[in-house]
Amino acid sequence: MENNLGALLLEAGNLLLIGMVVVFSFLGILIFLMKLMSSLVGGDAPVTAQVNPGQRARKPASAPQDHKVKAAISAAIHQYRQDNK
Repeated sequence: MENNLGALLLEAGNLLLIGMVVVFSFLGILIFLMKLMSSLVGGDAPVTAQVNPGQRARKPASAPQDHKVKAAISAAIHQYRQDNK
């Protein structure tokens, strides 16, 4: 029984080591190929923000809507707390 257990543990260790080496190798190859493709394609192009000087920023929502939203949220919280006592 003990020899059989030792053999099983040895085989499990070998499978563990082989699996880790395969995964590590695959990830290393994947990283290498991604860097190679990036250098061949040209990499990331810098993104420039285009601002239209004639365009105005949007105004925030009006105050009555904010009060309505706050009231609705407060009522929902109150109802939830009443139902879950």
